[in-house]
Amino acid sequence: MDGLTTGFNGIVLAFVPIQAMLLAFYRQRKYPPLKRDRMFALIISAGILLLPLCLMTQQMIFYVASYACMLVSLWNYFGKQNPEQFFEHRTGLFNRHAFECLMQENAGRHYTIVSLCIRNYLDMRELYGDRQMDRCLTQIGHWLHEAFPAQNTFYLRNGNFVVQSFAPFDQAATADKIQARFEQSWQVDDVDRFFDVSCALLDSSMRASSAHDIMDCLAMAHHRQDHTVLPEKTPVQVDGAYVDDLHKEVAVKRALERAVENDGVCVFLQPIVDARTQRIVGAEALARLFDEKLGCISPVEFIPIAEKDGSITELGRQVFEKVCAFMSRPEIQALNLDWLNVNLSPVQCMNPHLADEFIAIQKRYGVPAEKIHLEITEESIINLTTLQNQIAKMRAVGFRFVLDDYGSGYSNLMMVRKIPFINIKLDMTFVRAHFQDPNTLLPDTIRAFRELGFSITAEGVETSAMALALDEMDTTYLQGFHYAKPMPMEDFYAFMKAVKTQELEQDEAEEDCMVAAESV
Repeated sequence: MDGLTTGFNGIVLAFVPIQAMLLAFYRQRKYPPLKRDRMFALIISAGILLLPLCLMTQQMIFYVASYACMLVSLWNYFGKQNPEQFFEHRTGLFNRHAFECLMQENAGRHYTIVSLCIRNYLDMRELYGDRQMDRCLTQIGHWLHEAFPAQNTFYLRNGNFVVQSFAPFDQAATADKIQARFEQSWQVDDVDRFFDVSCALLDSSMRASSAHDIMDCLAMAHHRQDHTVLPEKTPVQVDGAYVDDLHKEVAVKRALERAVENDGVCVFLQPIVDARTQRIVGAEALARLFDEKLGCISPVEFIPIAEKDGSITELGRQVFEKVCAFMSRPEIQALNLDWLNVNLSPVQCMNPHLADEFIAIQKRYGVPAEKIHLEITEESIINLTTLQNQIAKMRAVGFRFVLDDYGSGYSNLMMVRKIPFINIKLDMTFVRAHFQDPNTLLPDTIRAFRELGFSITAEGVETSAMALALDEMDTTYLQGFHYAKPMPMEDFYAFMKAVKTQELEQDEAEEDCMVAAESV
């Protein structure tokens, strides 16, 4: 018996360096304050306390308990306590998974968050290169860890960092400190790198239902700040309205899925008029969604979602087919419209089968390809080779292409001339900006494009004074609420019939006047 006890004591003594290693690991760990982490500490403590009990009492139950504690501690060490689960190596901070676990385990507790995000992060990676950018992230992570030692710091990905605590702290002062630091450079290889950041403030009063909702609301806030015309350094307060917007986005996504699955996408048409004669010569086809609960859903809401989840390809195909079906009707052909414009999203332009699909649909309905103008934005020109191949195929059968939303981004004449556009559509914000603060930019842009042989369409025309001024600038076509709002296809047909009737009556009246004048 003494030999057996001596053997157990030897095993217990062998546990000492293992438990010491686990204790050292726990003290030096880099984990958020998780319940599983605290449980790990309790098990290690229990195992250490059992060691002297085993040696003093030499009771079998304590030997078994000590052995069990060590096994559980090792299981935690090699399994649940794997640093890779919670640690982001480039920044030295906790990662997205750690943030999710922390917020989920502490649901219901008060928390305070300051989030910062590098503006136009993907553009910055392309500008500075992956290696240099990663080294900058490392510096930013180390600075945040040192600047805010009392708070938990996380890197959620895509340039988004979070400073979090369950104890209140001064969010405004924290954001000011972050903005002040980013006004200085981050040095890599003795080269200065500068970044603009947006800050968002959030606390438990917003009542987010999950960690995912918190992260999605932060992403929404930073996205909105990135897309403001003149970015502000003032932090945005993320409140319950963001949660409502997030839930609405989910509802819109579901409505979009139902519409695409059931071919329920509606097509509205907005007239385009000749600036000189003021006669309607074409129209732009615009996608619309209707939902029993949400009502009419704006393209501003569902198009970005469709592009994100990939459904934009099928949605765009359905819109194109409905336009072709509409144009193939004899009563529509009798309206003598010159063309209809159909929008293509950047995601659609990446589809290598786009040309074959559209040509097949156009031929099925027997619509002359010349009567369809395809509008693309400058974002579609990212993959120029793929786009040029698609355009070449479609131009060969008669399709024509229009550059949409010129003046809303980084458009330049050299890029425009790489694609055989026939028309340039000036974005409504660009047009309206001229009438709010007149200068030579809009007239000079129109004149330059006209000299290069392009026709010009001005969007956002709201008054007769705008229409007259744009005509004097030699704009070719006009589109806007001054003429008509987008309307369902059948309403557009009724609208056009009324316009044609009015034009016919006007022509007859003019003829009668001419005859009367000649008789006199």
